[in-house]
Parts: sequence; structure tokens; C-alpha cells
Amino acid sequence: MCKWIIEVSAVSFIVFSALILSVSVSEARELQVGSWGGNVRSGPGTNYAKIGSLQNGDPVVITEKLSSAGAEYPWFKIQYGNGKVGYQWGGLLCGFRKKINGTFGLCKKDNRSNPRVYDCNSLSSLRSLGNNTDTQITFFVGQTKDKFKIYWLDYEGNKTLYQTMGSGMSWTINTFPSHPWLAVRISPSGKKTCHSLIRGNKNASQWLLR
Repeated sequence: MCKWIIEVSAVSFIVFSALILSVSVSEARELQVGSWGGNVRSGPGTNYAKIGSLQNGDPVVITEKLSSAGAEYPWFKIQYGNGKVGYQWGGLLCGFRKKINGTFGLCKKDNRSNPRVYDCNSLSSLRSLGNNTDTQITFFVGQTKDKFKIYWLDYEGNKTLYQTMGSGMSWTINTFPSHPWLAVRISPSGKKTCHSLIRGNKNASQWLLR
């Protein structure tokens, strides 16, 4: 099998025994890459528990880079799926359009149907950017008693309400990949909380609210 699919014992030993140093990634939540597939773990090493898995071509967002002295590839803290958090080895990650330092080459597949997901704590720093490539995002609401308000974040980061959705509803918006959208959950008691903060991809995206 290809070397980037196998957790080679020699590399694993280096990863286990090396001192892992945290290295911040500039604009980390903007750094979307792909995965060759394989396990997602609870920490930066194969000695940590498996908490999920990815398919070849699945998109992830790097939020932190962790370097291991002497190892060929570092580990990365990632967001994947609907905002899940875990760790994957750099040899199992790839760049969609260009090579990303610490990852293995360019992706051969692109499964980006989910939008890019951001931490709600980054709300104050996100805003729309100029873009001339259009795309679509379709929001779906599962069976729930909650309602959801969908806001566009404009070029100054201000919120503009576009849609209010309830159980079983769907709504599609024509947008741009650089434009962020905020989904706010409203409980039956009226309490408002951030559900998710997303941007679309070059391909049409779908997003489930529940």
C-alpha cells in the first residue's frame, strides 16, 4: 500500500517518543486542505484513541500545526465533518490547489460538498471578501422544536438577516465562497445561541441544522 496510507511502525515510534511542540498557523481557520483518508485521533499521535475516520478527498480545516522533532510529517489539529475536532498526521493530508507545508502532495479527489466550518468564537473576525466565483449553500432543518435564523456577514462583519427556518424546512442561497453565513439557534424559550458559522465551497454545499 502507499506509504501515506499506512501508519508505519518506525514513524509511529518517532511520533510517540518525540517532544511535540505547538506551532500556531497563520489564518488557521482559513486553511482548508484535504485528506487521503484514514483515522482521526483524539490527540497528536497514534497512541491516542481513534475518534473518527475520513475518506480520500474529504475536506478538513487545519486549526493548529504540531511539529515532532525528527518526524517526516507533523500532526495537525483539524475540524472535519460538521464541526468535529480531532488530529490527523500530515502524511495523510494534502492540498486541493497547492502543496501545503507539512502535508503530502496534492489531493487526487475532492469531496467538498460540505461547507467550510468555523468556530463560533471567530465571529468577530469574519467578514465577506471580494469574490467573482458564485456558489450555492442549501440549509436543511431536521426534526426539532428550535428555530434558526440565517445571517449573512457583510464586508464590515455586520449581520444581515436573510431567513428564519423551522423544523423540516430547506432554503438555498446563491452566494460566494468568501462570504460567511451565521446560523443562530432559537430555543422554544427564546434563548439564542450560535449554531454554526460557515462559508461555501466552489461546489454547491449542503448544511444540516438540528
